[in-house]
Amino acid sequence: MNALEKRNNVVGTVCIILATLCWGLSGCSGQYLLHDLSLPTPVVLCIRQVSAGLILIVLDKLFRQKGKDTQPRPSIWKSKQDCKTLLFFSLFGICLTQFSFFMAIYYADSGTATVLQYLSTIIILIVTCIQQRIFPKREELLAILAAVAGTFVISTGGRFNQLAISGHALFFGIVCALAYSTYTLVPGQIVRTYGSKYIVGRGMLISGIFLSIFVRPWTYHLELSGQVLLGFCGLILIGTAAGSTLYHFGASLLPPVKAGIIANFDPVSSVILTAVLLGTKFTAADLVGFVLIISAVFLLNLYWIKKPSPQQE
Repeated sequence: MNALEKRNNVVGTVCIILATLCWGLSGCSGQYLLHDLSLPTPVVLCIRQVSAGLILIVLDKLFRQKGKDTQPRPSIWKSKQDCKTLLFFSLFGICLTQFSFFMAIYYADSGTATVLQYLSTIIILIVTCIQQRIFPKREELLAILAAVAGTFVISTGGRFNQLAISGHALFFGIVCALAYSTYTLVPGQIVRTYGSKYIVGRGMLISGIFLSIFVRPWTYHLELSGQVLLGFCGLILIGTAAGSTLYHFGASLLPPVKAGIIANFDPVSSVILTAVLLGTKFTAADLVGFVLIISAVFLLNLYWIKKPSPQQE
């Protein structure tokens, strides 16, 4: 590894770790707005989705102008099939993921919601095994068992006769993991064609407009105090603009698989920031459950890196 590669490796790693801290701070900001300031969850979500969508669309244009790719990019609106995929992704990927995530924060906390969301990796594994009609390998099976055990410990505190967290929190956390699996699996082709910020930005904007039709956030009176603005700044500017920019810059300097592995630091940062910044207290059972789920995700991703291709097996 030459000096430039070493530099890119260090800078890329630092940028993605900072991105996960931005995402963790975004979750904390959401919890602060919902718990401490008692803002209505649907209104916060509408403002976040529309604002984040517009920011990502602008960032996409800026990055493209500064990048090396000067070829004109096709418009997704000219392809009916791609538009259908974008609409499905917007509603059942982005909208359902964000709605269930914010509801899980409302009924529990940002750290718990983020960890439960990362069960999506296990769900993706199960879906892939079903589609390919194969049985999980030993390492994959261990990851599934660890994730199930972690979810059990978080939800019950290790006791069979009670729930340690709200049933609503567990429900929305599981729904969030299922929806995040859709978020990950569905848009692959259109992301490769148009770019991630292009698709996610438009998807967020569509989901925000869709929610706004039913929620009608303009009918709510929000007092724009310094605390409210600070919360939305963390939720939108830091969590979306800074987080996305740092991640994509870092990912451009690293191999894709390594970038994805480092991005799995997100639930760790979310738990730490939730405890440090908001004073959320986690029990020993919570921490054991977090470790089980996060370890399962990390180990599964590491196994997939080393897993031989079908031609090599």
